[in-house]
Amino acid sequence: MELDVRTLMVVFTVNVFAVSLALPAIMGWRVGPAARQAVLSTLLQAGGWFFLVLSTFWRQQWQDQVCSVLAMAGMSASLVLLWRSIGLWTGRPQRAWPMWTLTVLMTLGYGIGFENYPWRVGLANGVLGTQMLAIVFAVSRHSPATGWRWRALIGLCMGATATVTFWRGILGAFFTASYPFLTAPHPVNKVAALVSNLSLVLTTAAILMAYREEAERELHAQAITDDLTRLLNRRAWTERAEAQLADARRYGHPLVVVMLDIDHFKHVNDAHGHAKGDHALQLLARLLREELRGGDLAGRYGGEEFCVILTHTREGQALSFDQRLRHCLRLQSEQELGFLLEYSAGLAAQGPNDQSLDDLLRRADAALYEAKRAGRGQVVLAPRSTVEASATAVPA
Repeated sequence: MELDVRTLMVVFTVNVFAVSLALPAIMGWRVGPAARQAVLSTLLQAGGWFFLVLSTFWRQQWQDQVCSVLAMAGMSASLVLLWRSIGLWTGRPQRAWPMWTLTVLMTLGYGIGFENYPWRVGLANGVLGTQMLAIVFAVSRHSPATGWRWRALIGLCMGATATVTFWRGILGAFFTASYPFLTAPHPVNKVAALVSNLSLVLTTAAILMAYREEAERELHAQAITDDLTRLLNRRAWTERAEAQLADARRYGHPLVVVMLDIDHFKHVNDAHGHAKGDHALQLLARLLREELRGGDLAGRYGGEEFCVILTHTREGQALSFDQRLRHCLRLQSEQELGFLLEYSAGLAAQGPNDQSLDDLLRRADAALYEAKRAGRGQVVLAPRSTVEASATAVPA
């Protein structure tokens, strides 16, 4: 069966246009930046191939040059956007200016040296192949947060396409007689056309897999995150805190639970409005995130109450944490809210009588109650056992 290269190119162009329309129809328009750039990548790829096919109708004419330059620009920009979307999906975004620089320089060099066929073919295929290899490198980097299947699909497709692209560039640059024009019936050209069609199908499937994975991560994040403060919600915090406590008991690490409650929060809402109250909650949540270390956990426990678990931490270190947080809150609340925001806190260090997280929480809650009873705006240390002295208030 004889394969016609131009026919294969036309079929590919129709397919990539169909994909560029189908992806936004499937994903919708309200997608994240990674999916948005992947969709734009297919649109640019479709445009690039459209102009490339169009150029074959005006060989050696000025229309050929214009269409070919637009085709190379679209194809190269398409690869840059796909590379950027992969970086966002894998959580490893890279600075894009080197890739964009390649696109600009290749487009300029291609247009200026268009009359030199070996030059333009070698340059364009060399740069496009290099950008494809950059995509292969991007998907091959370790990324525990993403699945390997869609990354492997893209890596295989880009690797295969880069191989035939380099091969075609070598033919055009150094063996011009074997590849004298774009649709020349050389076996490598036919293989390249077939590989392009196959890669389009598999890469589209990989993009949809990556998008589904991103959507699942977002749904999971919504399920465990408090909408207002972006901290863990009560259920998620409790589950993770129990795991942290189990590790601390197993390996003998010190651990402290802190319960915080914003003072006079009802008055904040009544005097300043619920929007200001929401801002107050968000401010405290943001400061908590800034003060916590990698293994610590903070969550909104309910209303104006927050829970924090400090791992590898003793009481003195927990008090230092409270002092830093309290100092930052006093400064920031005056600036952002226009009034002083304070909180009361109960602090409970893991003791020998604590059999569960509930035991720690009960002691921290009792200490919090003592802090409020003692006048608010302070932290109280919970006793480690019933035989110890009563909870001790620490001046803030």
